[in-house]
Amino acid sequence: MVLDWAFHITALRCVHLSVIAQNTGAIRAYEKAGFRIVGTRRRTGSWLGQPADEVIMDAVPEEYEGPRLVEAAVLGAEPGAPSSP
Repeated sequence: MVLDWAFHITALRCVHLSVIAQNTGAIRAYEKAGFRIVGTRRRTGSWLGQPADEVIMDAVPEEYEGPRLVEAAVLGAEPGAPSSP
């Protein structure tokens, strides 16, 4: 729903995040939400006191395939219906 709001209400062009590479559960959840991995910053984080890589992820509206529920609730449109120009 965060990406739905970001792209369809606030018209952001990109949303990005970073996560410690060992946090595979979070990475999977972010991918399901619509983010994709775009890179890695090596040894910039810490995991259990040890240096760890950070995974950089982003999402752009052109690749977002999630629901348009926020737009429907705010604008009174039907979910999935194209927005007016």
